[in-house]
Amino acid sequence: MRRYIGLFGIAAVVLLAGLGAQPDRALSETKRDTVGADFVPDRILVKTKEGASTKAVESVNRKNKASTKKKIPRNRLSVVELPGDLPVEEAVERYEDSPDIEYAEPDYKVRPAQSLPAPNDPRYREIYGLNNTGQNGGTADADIDAPEAWGVTPGSADTVVAVIDTGIDTTHPDLKNNIWTNPGESGTDGSGNDKATNGVDDDANGYVDDVNGWDFFNDDNTVFDAAADDRHGTHIAGTIAAEGNNEIGVTGVNWQAKIMPAKFIGPGDIGYTSGAIEALNYAVANGATVSNNSWALSYSRALLDAIKAADAKGHLLAAAAMNHGSDNDASPHYPASYDSPNIISVAATDNKDSLASFSNYGASSVDLAAPGVSVLSTVPGNAYSYGSGTSMATPHVAGAAALVKAKFPDLDDGGIKERILSSVDPKPSLAGKTGTGGRVNAAKGVGSNEEPVINYPSPKHKKHKKHKRKHRR
Repeated sequence: MRRYIGLFGIAAVVLLAGLGAQPDRALSETKRDTVGADFVPDRILVKTKEGASTKAVESVNRKNKASTKKKIPRNRLSVVELPGDLPVEEAVERYEDSPDIEYAEPDYKVRPAQSLPAPNDPRYREIYGLNNTGQNGGTADADIDAPEAWGVTPGSADTVVAVIDTGIDTTHPDLKNNIWTNPGESGTDGSGNDKATNGVDDDANGYVDDVNGWDFFNDDNTVFDAAADDRHGTHIAGTIAAEGNNEIGVTGVNWQAKIMPAKFIGPGDIGYTSGAIEALNYAVANGATVSNNSWALSYSRALLDAIKAADAKGHLLAAAAMNHGSDNDASPHYPASYDSPNIISVAATDNKDSLASFSNYGASSVDLAAPGVSVLSTVPGNAYSYGSGTSMATPHVAGAAALVKAKFPDLDDGGIKERILSSVDPKPSLAGKTGTGGRVNAAKGVGSNEEPVINYPSPKHKKHKKHKRKHRR
């Protein structure tokens, strides 16, 4: 008998639906971001070499019609004011050409994390999980500190998050700009035909015209089918990366990450282990750093092998703990309960930071929690609605992991997981219920404050029990 996979709690929840200081970088990579210029346009900082003449900067100033606005002697720094016709980039090069100058750089703008302007998405304030001000009877700050995280980074289009689930409405106005596009199936081929529709496997990855991903249930490239079938994946996608600050609808945890649809669940909320494996393999092979896995199945050694292979490639899985209000230490649910270092198992909390009544838990097998009750997100048909479940909590963690990857691009899955787990907000309702005893904090994960992170050990997942019980929704 084929094993089957049931979506989390769709019958029990409403699923009528469901991210600062600038990182160090070379000047050539400096860009103007979504909240203004990164640096002052008519000023630079110049540091002289040790032992250089005190007049070294003035000499270069005269050649460039610039002037010293201020000196910081302790650091051998001068704040240089530039003429209006001299771009900062060119000025830096000119000053660094001087043998007496150690380096020059822009006078970067610094924004306290809490002062980042709120995104202009009209329904953003309804999403307590991102920023809880006590709306709808919630507890202020029972949230993932998204505004503070965005003060560090709103995310990066270079980070790809796979939604291994039902399909996604790729035309939704809040999602369409953040849907992953396969570079190997984009543009025109040698005959001038559109690679997305030419019926050729242009990138030789085994999938024809997979321009936005693949449907492993129907074995085709239509990553969105009937709205009723693909609401779940669309809702999850919006929580991860609904486009931020676009004056439309809601905001995802990550404003700019690319969402890769990897559909393997079809009508009736049924999918198969084989499809889950194919979807994960596809995500890893095509550059997804993180995947969201809001589903459950019986223990499968084949899926565990695929997850461990993904770990070897640096891929992190956020996995929902399930919705039976039970202890996963005693009765495991997979993939969340697999003993693999690249899994983050996620429980759900409400707007008061309490463990949701429906949420599974596990001191050894569940890592942390995230907001998962009455979560507003995208649904098919250009619409929005609320959903509850660990399915809704998990994309908060996937989105936070993508923010960490954007801030620290050299981290592998282990490094990302360590930052996520070691920076939770401890909560009494989660003590003894999750390995960290805390709820995810995206801001601490990306290093938005000076407080040391809490060095919780990574939970040791219990070994599986080889029973064949099946899990329905």
